[in-house]
Amino acid sequence: MKFSQTDHRRIKLELSYDGANYKGWQRQSNVPSIQETLETTLGKILGKPVVVTGSGRTDAGVHALKQVAAFTTESPLKTEVFQRALNGLLPHDIRILQVEDVPLRFHPIADVIAKRYRYLIDNNCPSFPLTRHYCWVYREPLDLHTMRQAGQFLLGTQDFACFQTQGSPRKTTVRTISDVLVERIHDPNGLYPPLICIEVEANGFLYNMMRTIAGTLTLLGVEGSRGCGHPERMKEIINSQNRTLAGATAPAHALYLIDVVYPRIL
Repeated sequence: MKFSQTDHRRIKLELSYDGANYKGWQRQSNVPSIQETLETTLGKILGKPVVVTGSGRTDAGVHALKQVAAFTTESPLKTEVFQRALNGLLPHDIRILQVEDVPLRFHPIADVIAKRYRYLIDNNCPSFPLTRHYCWVYREPLDLHTMRQAGQFLLGTQDFACFQTQGSPRKTTVRTISDVLVERIHDPNGLYPPLICIEVEANGFLYNMMRTIAGTLTLLGVEGSRGCGHPERMKEIINSQNRTLAGATAPAHALYLIDVVYPRIL
């Protein structure tokens, strides 16, 4: 597809990043962010300011295996040229996985139908030194059976106010969770020890919702390992809509945005 200098195009980016050195996705004053880094790099390529819209914010320290963003341009550069140029100029902790032309109406936030997050916990004793920056090192024993059972109470359309922390008010705290996974994952190459993986897919997430779900499942897992855990407590916590009854907000550095889902036909 050829474009002239006057054609407006909507470019969709799929990217991955290590969030350790950034204060989250959103541009902020005097601190590094993923959005600012992308916009600055695109500005160098295009010779003019560019506004990049992401599918949503990730907090300081949170990582992404797949984030989606988009921008509008009149540049005739081919998508593969954009990808090579961006990866040539961006820091090594941000990589562009795919670049494609999409309809001008495409909006990375409004068009999302689901997102999936992963949370990793190193529950080994002793913990593995290389995981400390990318997993929550949790030293008390956890009962995965209790955590799995509790996770099933998250499914469906419910008011998840109990998992929202202050900072980003929403019109509604009702969300639909379509999948919850709690399992122990093993590295087939034996380079890393078994890790506890929590994955949640939903049509949207409240502020710190995923981290609080991870903290609550961990709380119930500790109780289960002590023989006093009741998975049904998750249902009670959700119905209460009371943040103080849920678990702690788990650390950000162990959280990964792993997928953003859009309709097949935009």
